[in-house]
Amino acid sequence: MPAYLPALPAVQPPAKAASVAVAPATDSTAAAIEAFAKLQRAINQLRDKEQAELAEPRNKKVEEQATIREKYRKLRADSLKTHGYTAAQVNAMTLRISSDDALRVLFEATMERLSK
Repeated sequence: MPAYLPALPAVQPPAKAASVAVAPATDSTAAAIEAFAKLQRAINQLRDKEQAELAEPRNKKVEEQATIREKYRKLRADSLKTHGYTAAQVNAMTLRISSDDALRVLFEATMERLSK
């Protein structure tokens, strides 16, 4: 091994999703995940609308696309404010959910329930 490459610690393979033990969520955790899922759903809908608008033939000019992107940036900021989040809070919650299997499973189940 070249001297400039540090040795990496042994890494355990990730557990399969089916074997993830999910601890019962507290009411406050479930409520926080529910609120975040509603925000995420709203942001996803905005992103889908933005992508559809950008794909329209009449919006192929750079100036038009910049206008559309700015419009949806403002709409996303308004959505964060409406749902009571800041960008930093969204980033922190995203990190928590992505790094905690139990929260991720709860979040995915909540998103699925909200999409019906």
